[in-house]
Amino acid sequence: MHRQGFGALLTDEQWAVFLKAGATRVFRDGEPIVRQGDREGVVYMLAEGTVKVSVVRPDGTESLLALRGSGEALGEFSALSGLPRTATVTPTGGDCLTRALTSAHFRLLVGRMDLHRALWEHVVKRQSEGESQRAEIVALPSGRRLAATLLRLTGVLGMHVPGADGAKGGGDGAARHGAVLRVGLSQKELGDWIGMSRASVAAEFGRLRSMGIIRTGRQYVSIRDLDRLREVAQGDG
Repeated sequence: MHRQGFGALLTDEQWAVFLKAGATRVFRDGEPIVRQGDREGVVYMLAEGTVKVSVVRPDGTESLLALRGSGEALGEFSALSGLPRTATVTPTGGDCLTRALTSAHFRLLVGRMDLHRALWEHVVKRQSEGESQRAEIVALPSGRRLAATLLRLTGVLGMHVPGADGAKGGGDGAARHGAVLRVGLSQKELGDWIGMSRASVAAEFGRLRSMGIIRTGRQYVSIRDLDRLREVAQGDG
């Protein structure tokens, strides 16, 4: 079973314990699961679906922080610290199935299964992820930045398939490795996330399409050749 975030650090049996302990909650596309500033003492285990994590700045603008896939624990930082929620978490690209536990019950299960180290490893990875993305925004030109972001999203949203949409690579007919991303974001949201204008995102998508690396549609990106996308992200494309 493929899981993201905290769930990726657990065995199937450990993950099943959290799911069994929680109450089923279904959240519709666009319906907040966690709200910034709330003090709700609940942790949501994301069993199915994709969510976006965002914050509202002091000037009222909303900024996208991350996209997360199934396996995540949502609201776990507040469960550890007792502080208000630091971000809003909302389903994107479809409904989400969660299991809701009280913060106390979540901490009890973490202690009972001796998962404190896994939980803090998860916290550190999230911090490192944010730092890496900020470094990309500063250091990488727009084309490499978008390619790197699409590669990162394949780990969260991607359904990996040979050739993604049936494409074949090269004259020998060998299948290329691809992925389909159900993004659920506008080009403006994607650009704001990685420090690019909507026009720049559209231009870079056009370049990647012309190279035969991606195809795009409504709320999805089909990556036809992951190897070539990696070359672009590394500055070799």
